[in-house]
Parts: sequence; C-alpha cells; structure tokens
Amino acid sequence: MRAAVVGLLFLGTSAGCMAAGMNLHRASARAIVPTPYPDSVTISEVHHGVLISRWVATTHDGVYDCSIEANEKVAICAKRQPPR
Repeated sequence: MRAAVVGLLFLGTSAGCMAAGMNLHRASARAIVPTPYPDSVTISEVHHGVLISRWVATTHDGVYDCSIEANEKVAICAKRQPPR
C-alpha cells in the first residue's frame, strides 16, 4: 500500500515538473523575437522565487536571460551579447 502511495506521489510530482518546464518553453518562445517553436527552446538554470522566476533559454539564434514576475502573464527575455 505504501509503495502505491509513494508511486502516485512520484508520478504527480514528475508530471508537475514536466508541465512547469513546458510552460517555460512556451513563455520563452513567445518572448523571443523572431518567435521560435517551443520545441526548439532549451531551458536551463531555472530559479523560482516568491516574486520572480528566472531562467536561461537557448535557441539556435542565441542565449536569452528570461524572467517573469509572480503576477505577470508575459515573460521578458533579453538576448545575451556574444563574448568578445
């Protein structure tokens, strides 16, 4: 019985993480111009805070620093300058 409960908790947590990751893919794709497909955006360095979430989005065009505030619906992504 315990194994079943633990398994359900694990599946629920995994599904929640996957859904949150897909939301970051979509939010990044909407904020980057020209808009890439969400599947072509790689998300890394995710930091969830109480008031703001920050992450790094990578596409074939470059690397973007993205963030979204707790009460906002639209993310902001700024392209990193290439190293000199």
